[in-house]
Amino acid sequence: MIQSSVAALTTGLLALVCTAVQAGDLSFATPNGLFRMAPDGGDREALLPEDDHPFNALAWSRDGQRLAIVQNYGEVYRLEPDAAPELVFASDCQRPPTIDLLWQPDGETLVIKQHCPAATAGAPAALGLYLSRVSGEVTAFETLPDRLESDIYLAPDGRQVAYVAGQHLFAAALDGSRPRRLTQTAGIYGAAGSPLAWSPDGTQLAFYEGNYPFQRLNVISASGGDRRLLTPEPDFQIYRSRVLWSPDGRYIAYYRAHNPPFSNQEVIALVNVNTGETQSLTRPGFYDALSWAPNSQQLALASGVQAGQQTLFRLDLVSQEFTALTTQPMQNLLDSQWAPDGSWIAFTATPAADPLGTQVLHRVRPDGTALAPLTAIDEYIYPFTWIPVPLAADR
Repeated sequence: MIQSSVAALTTGLLALVCTAVQAGDLSFATPNGLFRMAPDGGDREALLPEDDHPFNALAWSRDGQRLAIVQNYGEVYRLEPDAAPELVFASDCQRPPTIDLLWQPDGETLVIKQHCPAATAGAPAALGLYLSRVSGEVTAFETLPDRLESDIYLAPDGRQVAYVAGQHLFAAALDGSRPRRLTQTAGIYGAAGSPLAWSPDGTQLAFYEGNYPFQRLNVISASGGDRRLLTPEPDFQIYRSRVLWSPDGRYIAYYRAHNPPFSNQEVIALVNVNTGETQSLTRPGFYDALSWAPNSQQLALASGVQAGQQTLFRLDLVSQEFTALTTQPMQNLLDSQWAPDGSWIAFTATPAADPLGTQVLHRVRPDGTALAPLTAIDEYIYPFTWIPVPLAADR
């Protein structure tokens, strides 16, 4: 149940054609193709002709003009206005990989992160980074150590990565310069898949240290030094280790276990990165779909007694008010995304009466008005993302 008040915060493809896309719309994939649609409704427009090959990831350049997609699990294509899609990377993994995509700010370089599952039982998984340039050149990032003790985590601008090796945190620029060891003492970093979370400006890393579930949240400068413990309680525990920086970099929202091991409920908590002040934002319960508004003053979150009975809320951190954004319980409300200008919230969820678990794309205003599904009950939406709106300086 949501807390009624919050302490005020003082501090094999066919020949395809991509058409020009209006920035600020939603883009999404269904089993039949890739589309874009304005959040206020209207007809969807196909970005590609209908195709039954699965889409696995979407990534737009910051100006909203270039789109990179993962299709068939291991094929990366680049799409530009009025040009046929170009295959820029094909996986050589023996099993279907997981591929993440991120454009660097100039929109000229696409960073491709590939995770190859172990080919045989007991064998290690393989991680790789590749840089695909609009000029056509694709190069592998060769400075990763042979033995990694974590995933590799891309900075928001795609120009550097962080990882754990030899019981230390490292950061490395993708220009091939020597990796930097960030930590002074060896430790258990990244246990149970806990992330190394970059601040929005790429100057800091948040991370958990310790044996799961006794992991405490820390922050460190991306150049090394200035390490600070944000959750100093010696018995601090987590169940889910997701770390969400506010867009302005002042706060971190995270899931905090409630009364472990006697309860599996959590609260959503907030820590001021500069002062270390921590606040619980909700009562104990079950939460999902946590996301920040662009202005760093609001959060979207799903709450419910179980996955099949969830309501989406908006929490205003200034007024301390919760606003219900959905009018009836929904299933599997796992992801919410704010529009670049904060005027809409998009989310996927399964209608309460659907036994098949179909993810339907919805939109709603942050004040709870204009709630509506954008896709049909017989479509499964994955993935989806907002098309960026360029900053005035980028136009």
